[in-house]
Amino acid sequence: MKSYRRFLAELKRRRVFKVAAVYGAVGYGVLQLSDILVPALDLPDSVTRGIALIVVLAFPIAIVLAWAFEVTPEGVRRTEAAPIEEVRRIASEPRRRRWPIGIAALVATALLAWGAWWTLRPDASASLADGADGAELDDAVLTVLPFAVEGSPDVQYLGDGIVSLLSTKLDGAGNLRSVDSRSVLRLASREGYAPGDPESARRIATFFGSGLYVAGDIVEASGRMQVSAELRRVTGERIAEASVERPSDEVFDIVDELTGHLLSGLRGGPAARVQRIAAVTTSSLPALKAFLEGEDHFRAGQFTEGMESFRRATEEDSLFALAYYRLSLAAEWSFADRTSVEAAQTAARLSHRLSERDRRVLEAYHLRRLGQNQEAAVRYRSILGTYPDEMEAWLDLSEILFHAGPLHGDPFTSANETLRRVIEFDPQHATALIHLARIAAYEGNIARVDSLTGKFLGLNPEVGRHLEMSAVRAIGMQDSAALAVLKERLPTADEPGLGIAAWSAGVFAGDLEIARLADESLARPGRSPEARRLGYAQLAHLAVAEGRHQDERAAIEALSALSRGTGLEYEAMLALLPFRDTPAEELRRLRSELLGLDPSSIETSDNPSELFTVHDGLHPFIRYYLLGLLSAQLGMEEPAGAYADSLDALPARPTDGSLPQDLALAVRAEQLRVSGRLEAALQTLKAQSRNTWYTQTAASPLFSRVRERYIQAELLIELGRPDEARRWLETIDQLSVFDIPYREPAQQRLASIGTSDADAENQPSQAEAASTT
Repeated sequence: MKSYRRFLAELKRRRVFKVAAVYGAVGYGVLQLSDILVPALDLPDSVTRGIALIVVLAFPIAIVLAWAFEVTPEGVRRTEAAPIEEVRRIASEPRRRRWPIGIAALVATALLAWGAWWTLRPDASASLADGADGAELDDAVLTVLPFAVEGSPDVQYLGDGIVSLLSTKLDGAGNLRSVDSRSVLRLASREGYAPGDPESARRIATFFGSGLYVAGDIVEASGRMQVSAELRRVTGERIAEASVERPSDEVFDIVDELTGHLLSGLRGGPAARVQRIAAVTTSSLPALKAFLEGEDHFRAGQFTEGMESFRRATEEDSLFALAYYRLSLAAEWSFADRTSVEAAQTAARLSHRLSERDRRVLEAYHLRRLGQNQEAAVRYRSILGTYPDEMEAWLDLSEILFHAGPLHGDPFTSANETLRRVIEFDPQHATALIHLARIAAYEGNIARVDSLTGKFLGLNPEVGRHLEMSAVRAIGMQDSAALAVLKERLPTADEPGLGIAAWSAGVFAGDLEIARLADESLARPGRSPEARRLGYAQLAHLAVAEGRHQDERAAIEALSALSRGTGLEYEAMLALLPFRDTPAEELRRLRSELLGLDPSSIETSDNPSELFTVHDGLHPFIRYYLLGLLSAQLGMEEPAGAYADSLDALPARPTDGSLPQDLALAVRAEQLRVSGRLEAALQTLKAQSRNTWYTQTAASPLFSRVRERYIQAELLIELGRPDEARRWLETIDQLSVFDIPYREPAQQRLASIGTSDADAENQPSQAEAASTT
């Protein structure tokens, strides 16, 4: 028999394993009990350490005694060596009989060792004098200190109990983390902390690296309890104070209400006003904590995670208006447009639960979400006139100026100043950084691109937005290494990320190669049908912009193979580009094919993003619009008018904005223009409301009204008003990849009207020349 097996058999025979198992388990229990009772009995911390030392030092003694002695009916006697046959019998037992007691001894010994280390570890006995002043403080870490208590003995337990209750409630609210309550109580007991002593409170909080601490008092009388608390920075600055009075048996309700009040003051400044309002407009602490968590995700550009947090807040409190508002915003940035619309509608329905100020902000947002940008802008400017520090109004006004400005001839760069106001309130606001980076790239400001994209990427945003800003950064700084890395990322990027990257690269950063590579990745086999359709449609338009007519034809053919109806629609749109001289026979062919097209046969998708489904449900409108334009181009005035009337008669959805009416006006304007009634055509185009949501303008040449904006500029030039035309030409390519084919023709027209105002006034327009002739 091997010597180690003989030794193990001897340990079992002498019951050493059994003693180790029992002693280890009991010793661990004693350590845990002392860790709880010593602070509760207000005993010095040295008592806990003394007990731990006794338990640990006694363990080897117990083992030695178990080896050396045994208890018999005659009394305790020294253990004698066993006959070899008995040892062999024990060693030859099946494993199922030999192993359990050994494993139990090993586990119990490990527990005892861990418990002893935790109690005797070096920092367990540290004091406030052990270098606490050198600790690095963090405003996301909070220490709750014991409260002073006045009243009956029945509530004295809350002096220390409030530490555990409040620490648990405050922990995880946004990025807030509470210091372990047992560690706080242990240190407070060891140091003789007197509740109400601000210097002692500051030193304890500093010891744990907390930038914040909560202290307070509890007063009980006649069955009622008043709990008051202050939230302070260790510098002494008071951030929030709260006082709650309730019957003494409603302790948990008191703690919940107290937590809400403290959190409402935790986030200061205009940037956090919505968060403070949220804290007092929900009665559910879990809802508030989920809301604050969502706010932190949203600010960091983690929009999908933010959406899920806000959704959880609405599930915890179904009447939480501000949570629905933020859910709508986060869903918008997560490309979940249906969720965004539904949440905005619910928020508007619950807005009566808010103050007048917050109700006005929410109602203005609802108008913007429905595409009523100009009316929403008026509302936001009115709000800012009364409340100039309302960051949400500045942010949403920026969104309107950025995304809807070009619809009305105003450059998206006009949002620069309002976005700067947002950054003044919150320098790390992700959405403001994204917009400012796009503007910097468009203007060729390399230093700003570097600063803004670097700051945004440092927030650890979600993958899709990281891809977009990486593209803007690489293109804007002309970083060849970064561009190479970007190109390697595109083939495996997700579909929304590719769609937004193609948009930013082509429209804002002006790099058609990156836009084309992103669209090629969208269009490749293996992608969803709706993503491939968008990819091929944009590839066709990029080919037009670069004069690659064979590639244009190939993209349309590939699109038609995926969806005959969609391919026909885009083929007709490209044939109707106002700077193209498409033969009449081609126009007649397209008209004939559209007449035979059943709009209901065109594929739809359940994709939640309008980036890919923008035309779903609109194909009857698109068919009438294209037939109307083709009829007008072919001189078929009566059919063109009939198609415009049909557009007016079709039922529209609220989410379509003013598109159906605007398409009808576009057809009528085309009739007038082709027949030479230029002023009437111009006035008809001016009657378009152009109400639309920005995802729609980014994903569709119809929603971006690019053809109508270009023709409006042409009409102004024809009517001798080049200065008015200039603003339309300068903003023609600022909404969509589908606008890019207009970039070069617009530049050429701008060059042709680049004469002085005096020269322009002396030169008769073509309309005047035709009238004279």
